Amino acid sequence: MSAVKTLFKAGVGAGALVLGAGALVYECALNTKINSFFINKFDDTRPDLENAPQVNTAPAGPDWFDTHKGEDQVISTEATGRTHAYVIRTDEPSHKWAVLCHGFNSSPKSSAVYAEHFYNLGYNCVVPSMRAWGNDENRYCSMGYRDKDICRAWIDYIVIMDPEAQIVLHGYSMGAVTIMLATGETLPEQVKAAVADCGFTTCWEQYANVIKHYAHLPSFPLLNAINVISIARGNFDIRKNRPIDAVARSVTPTVFLHGTADDFVKFEMMDRLYEACAAPKAKQAIEGGLHAASVEKDPALYWKTVDEFLKDYITV
Repeated sequence: MSAVKTLFKAGVGAGALVLGAGALVYECALNTKINSFFINKFDDTRPDLENAPQVNTAPAGPDWFDTHKGEDQVISTEATGRTHAYVIRTDEPSHKWAVLCHGFNSSPKSSAVYAEHFYNLGYNCVVPSMRAWGNDENRYCSMGYRDKDICRAWIDYIVIMDPEAQIVLHGYSMGAVTIMLATGETLPEQVKAAVADCGFTTCWEQYANVIKHYAHLPSFPLLNAINVISIARGNFDIRKNRPIDAVARSVTPTVFLHGTADDFVKFEMMDRLYEACAAPKAKQAIEGGLHAASVEKDPALYWKTVDEFLKDYITV
């Protein structure tokens, strides 16, 4: 009997240790109020690219964004609570709109290069703060899962202001996950197309890859513990964050882009997302592009791919 008790206590102790480790990792990774160091780091968009082997001929997006962004705007919905975005209108009236969703550890300013391009093509731009990042008032990031509600809230905002709107959704990394999850739901007819840049297939697979390749640990049982904590915090169930299932339900034409040198979100995920997508689609590999850096690596090919795809769906 004593042996059974000893084993039971050991099991309880091990379980508590794993849950504790899961809670620590969860808080460090997804509690953005704790993770302020990384938020501040990404306020300068992509400082990690300064020493990267890229050919950066992209426009001077951050300076342009600071000049054009105007005041932060706030709307409230039942699904999102208060949600923030910069709404950048063109000088001339336009029914073209782009909703631009940024990535993890980032802020609306990191979407500057994309906003500048769309603006120069006559698009009004809405650049939201994703959940717990930028100006958002929540504590925990949801890796696109709840961000899709933010995306939808600003889509509805556009449609109310401009019933004749033709809307493009653009997202990179976690932002790509956001817009893919959004396209898996029924969207207003004003949403005409989507651009998904280096999004993952499922959050579970992505986290398992990160734990294995960056922490050099097995995903079980740590990832399971992280998920228990996430659900207990009222955030999201990691297993249900599945863009690959969302695009399989999508009717929104989508172009997928991904850098071949991406060692964070695996390049091969693009092909799997593309194959799963039920909507009209296209894809483009950017040779040598790092994670979320395809537009810097080869801006000419990046924008040629995007613009040629969108011309079939944006008619104004």
